[in-house]
Amino acid sequence: MIYFTSDPHFWHGNIIKYCNRPFKDAIEMNDALIKNWNATVGSEDTVYCLGDLSMAIRPVETITPNLNGKKFLVPGNHDWVHSTNKKSKVPGKKESLVKEYSGYGWEVLPEQMEFNIPGVANVILCHLPYVGESVEGDKFNKVRPKDEGKWLICGHVHNNWKVKDKMINVGVDVWDFKPISIEVIKDIILNKISY
Repeated sequence: MIYFTSDPHFWHGNIIKYCNRPFKDAIEMNDALIKNWNATVGSEDTVYCLGDLSMAIRPVETITPNLNGKKFLVPGNHDWVHSTNKKSKVPGKKESLVKEYSGYGWEVLPEQMEFNIPGVANVILCHLPYVGESVEGDKFNKVRPKDEGKWLICGHVHNNWKVKDKMINVGVDVWDFKPISIEVIKDIILNKISY
């Protein structure tokens, strides 16, 4: 089975208050996110994390071995391997960071990519929503996808919405802090189920 998720923000204590997450601290949040991930995703499953796995590299190293499945990362602005992250802007650093993430168990994918959902559609995977849809103005406009009529599976907007126009937010904040299956994505696209 294929799953999608976004914005776990492992070890980011402030995200609890920013998004009104129901955890007392980062340790409790991490434990719940790992437990929910593994209760949903089996060892043979595939997960596409659409960014903001963590704001630091150490959680990538320490949390990843505890997560089931084959793991793909479409980088988000807080991931060190994203082109807008200051850690990636040092000449030659992004390539070494991609290797580091890979060594910890992630295959780092492009920041925007097409993904085929058989029998449904080609969709866009990107951490960021379409240009013009934002929680902080139009920051990151240069790296946001442009709406050309395809469905977009994204994150970044946390608990602001689940489905908006042709965008599906797979962030943990709106999906009970766990990944969602490709079957849920299919239902939304084919049946306009809003969940």
